[in-house]
Amino acid sequence: MLTELKTGAMIGILLTLTNCQTPPTDSNATLYHGFSRIDPDREAVIEGAWIVVEGEKIREIGAGAPPLRKYSNTRDMSGHYALPGFIDAHAHMTAGPHKIEIRDGAPAATIESVDEITQFNARIALAFGATTVRNPAGDPEANARYDANIANGVWIGPESFHAGAAIQPPPFAGNAFAYPQSVDEWRMEASRQAALGMKYFKLYVSLTEEELAAGIQAAHEQGLKAIAHLDSVSWTRAAELGIDGLEHALPTSPDLLEPTQRADYIAGLGPDSKHTYRWFELVDFDGPLFQHMVDLLVRNQVQTNMTLVVNELTYNTDKLSDVWPLADRKFEHPDNLEAGLSFLQASGIGWEEEDFSRARAVMPKVLEFARRLHEAGVPMMLGTDSRGGTPFYAREMALHVEAGISKWAVLRMATSESAELLEIADRTGRISNGMEADIVFLSSNPMTDIYNVRNVAFVITNGREYAFDTLIEESVGSLGHGIGE
Repeated sequence: MLTELKTGAMIGILLTLTNCQTPPTDSNATLYHGFSRIDPDREAVIEGAWIVVEGEKIREIGAGAPPLRKYSNTRDMSGHYALPGFIDAHAHMTAGPHKIEIRDGAPAATIESVDEITQFNARIALAFGATTVRNPAGDPEANARYDANIANGVWIGPESFHAGAAIQPPPFAGNAFAYPQSVDEWRMEASRQAALGMKYFKLYVSLTEEELAAGIQAAHEQGLKAIAHLDSVSWTRAAELGIDGLEHALPTSPDLLEPTQRADYIAGLGPDSKHTYRWFELVDFDGPLFQHMVDLLVRNQVQTNMTLVVNELTYNTDKLSDVWPLADRKFEHPDNLEAGLSFLQASGIGWEEEDFSRARAVMPKVLEFARRLHEAGVPMMLGTDSRGGTPFYAREMALHVEAGISKWAVLRMATSESAELLEIADRTGRISNGMEADIVFLSSNPMTDIYNVRNVAFVITNGREYAFDTLIEESVGSLGHGIGE
């Protein structure tokens, strides 16, 4: 009995000594703990979560008591909500202001890149939680410069996957646009963009069906994905030709309308933008032409990007502050803001009060369009057509929720599903061991209100942590333009 007591006492002493030992040092890792981790894939909220970040990667995740180690940095994130870094799949990172210039004696619309504005865009995008973006068109040399400066740490901002110069005939001109007019020119332009590191080839609204087909072929020959914003050429025809992605909830081709509605639509076409709402007034979502389009998009897995905020802005240019509050405009570079406001106002030229009323009346049908595509299984990413992130990202999410898409599905659209469509799901889009440390910490719960995704407190990109307030001060504060204040 005495031996047993001595043995028990010795074990107790050893346990006490072990518990009193200094925990092992983990000098290269940062521990984030005490927050709620939101997992869109599992549709779960994990309370009391922790994450260990080492270098650029997530090394460990868990809940409850974190591993007992001496970390290089320990961050108590109590009261915060963590999500994978957001992906804005329609973010014009390198776009400067729209301008009308005289080139070769004729007016030309240009969108030239300005490095100062690009750096502003990048910081704002990151501040609002966008750790990855897809830039759907821009000067390919400016895009390549963006990639180099981000990779070298000269600039701060999200990783970007670019399309180069948009393919569009005059009056569009300058470095952000190109217009090949022969087979050799198509190949040369696609080859030029691919050599500069572009991943996508952007085909724009004024192209003919023949030009669209030539662009898709040239893109695929160079290993680029062909994406398009279309007008006269239908989404159905584009899918038949092999398009990889379609941008905007504006499939305004008359060929998608049933014959009786089509004649009315064509008769009312003019030089204005009224067709952007009239198409939705006339489309029959249950008709055979629309259903065939949806079936083909699903069968070919054509990626879509609704940018519902574009419809909302276009339909409200007479009451713009109702949908784009003055306080939010400070997150645009002043030069881009001035040009953007002018562009929006120009989109409403020729509209009367009745046009705006009719346009606002079709917005529920625009949302239904998005919901129907999503429910059918059409691949869908989330994008803003802004300069990346910004308050428009929260509004875009909210419009998808208003459309009848669940919050969980929208959060997946903003993270893991977009990562899969960008073919980077093996390294980002989820909070998981071994993934890149791309994490957004929100100060309020997006499951209570999806708008809370705009309440970013901190963002981590490739293991580097940035505070929202610091990024905003470095961009907006440095300009001191005071818009919306």
